[in-house]
Amino acid sequence: MKRFLLSTLTVLMSMGAIAGMANAAQVGLGNPIADLNEDGTVTLHEVVNYNRDQRDKS
Repeated sequence: MKRFLLSTLTVLMSMGAIAGMANAAQVGLGNPIADLNEDGTVTLHEVVNYNRDQRDKS
């Protein structure tokens, strides 16, 4: 019984951690919100960094 409760608690905690990451909105290439250095051109590197920062915030 103790093993069942411990495994259930572990599954619920992992689901809670995954749910936070699922709420992060991803942007695509060409979206001006991802222009991190504000030069007017959105590069793939900036999009990757923006999306990673959004996931890490949650």
